Amino acid sequence: MTISKIIILFAGLILSSFSCSIGRSNSTINKENTISTSTVHPTSSPIALPDYIHSKAYRDDISSVLLFKKNLDLSDPVIKLNSNEVFEFHFDVLDSYFETFQYKLIHCNEDWSPSDLDDMEYIDGFNDNYIEEFKQSYNTIQQYVHYELEFPNENIRIIKSGNYAIAVYKENEPENIILTHRFYVTENNVQVVPDVKYPTNLDDKYYKQEIDFNILFAPNLIINPFSNLKVVIEQNHRTDNPCKYLKPNYAKQDELIFNYDEENVFEGGNEYRHIDLTTVRNKTDRIARIESSDKSYIAHLIPDNKRTFQKYLEYQDINGRFLVKTIDQTDNHLESEYVLVHFTVPYRDPFSQGDLYIYGGFTNWEIDPNYKMNYNYSTRCYEGTAYLKQGYYNYSYIYKSDKQPAGELSKIEGTHFDTENEYTFKIYYADPSDFYDRLLLYYIVNSRDGF
Repeated sequence: MTISKIIILFAGLILSSFSCSIGRSNSTINKENTISTSTVHPTSSPIALPDYIHSKAYRDDISSVLLFKKNLDLSDPVIKLNSNEVFEFHFDVLDSYFETFQYKLIHCNEDWSPSDLDDMEYIDGFNDNYIEEFKQSYNTIQQYVHYELEFPNENIRIIKSGNYAIAVYKENEPENIILTHRFYVTENNVQVVPDVKYPTNLDDKYYKQEIDFNILFAPNLIINPFSNLKVVIEQNHRTDNPCKYLKPNYAKQDELIFNYDEENVFEGGNEYRHIDLTTVRNKTDRIARIESSDKSYIAHLIPDNKRTFQKYLEYQDINGRFLVKTIDQTDNHLESEYVLVHFTVPYRDPFSQGDLYIYGGFTNWEIDPNYKMNYNYSTRCYEGTAYLKQGYYNYSYIYKSDKQPAGELSKIEGTHFDTENEYTFKIYYADPSDFYDRLLLYYIVNSRDGF
């Protein structure tokens, strides 16, 4: 261990001895709506690399994980291969205790299983580097240590396209992973010409959106597109209902045509709801009341009504994303408070064969059990909570049937053809000579572009 690392660890131990922790297991929320004040640093069983990698924290005290293109806080986690583009990576540990973490980059197949490539085949440099930037929060009730990293950097450069994940682990314990987060490196050497239009099925005309498209490419770039090309389309980054693996209807020398009537149809959904937590000093438009104590801030949202049969109302959203920001202080990452947010949806009777979840970018675009809502029979409402860092958040309510793999937004949110949606095209090519899934294109189209 170098002298500088010994000094950092020693300083961390001194600071932690004079600090109290308000962690989430440290972040555990009790029945009195306060945050557990245990000062014991959480322990966890070692987590090895899973068979399929998700954006996920494996410790309860990890929060507010962000990965985006440098200086573009709302951008997707994608950079172009062999460019000068750089990622920013941020996360908090909800404690006052400093830890030393290392990270590695993992190349994945299209289905997010780790690929068979060796480290040296997809990176130039070392794949066991330290996260050297970390600072303790100040002026906050919830204490936390904020970690940040920029990559690629002088220690590591990416030399292959494809799906990737960053894995963070405790120092010298690569089998003890604390979090993984997905990102993409694209070649951008093909072109998509999308056409977002009314569905061919007239019964769905006012409720769904159909996505036809053509792919343009240079001659000899793609060999046998019917078997080697994989196209994935996601609506607003949802991971539970993608359109996958459509085969071209027609193929020309430099163009592939995809024109379907059912397989490429998505529910239009509705615009996202929002929470403005940029201040804890005053109520914003969606907050009924906000409380504070020496242990936490608690925000109660105005009850969210069911929108299933309401007319479509156009307003600006950020398509499910979130932004960490405070206007109460100056440093968004170190001075933002954490707020326990209460969500409420009045509903006459509970669902008998499924559950309701809070959903958005802060749930990693997945139906997460941590955000499942519970039915309160006395108030006849679904109720749920989320512990969120100050900022601006989009969210929706998604229903998950016990019998279906995909969630259903229309159950609570309604669905309209007019809704503004983002569709992400990810085009993978399994090159017979390279033995991995290249990412030829990562491209976002807005549904309004086709209206």
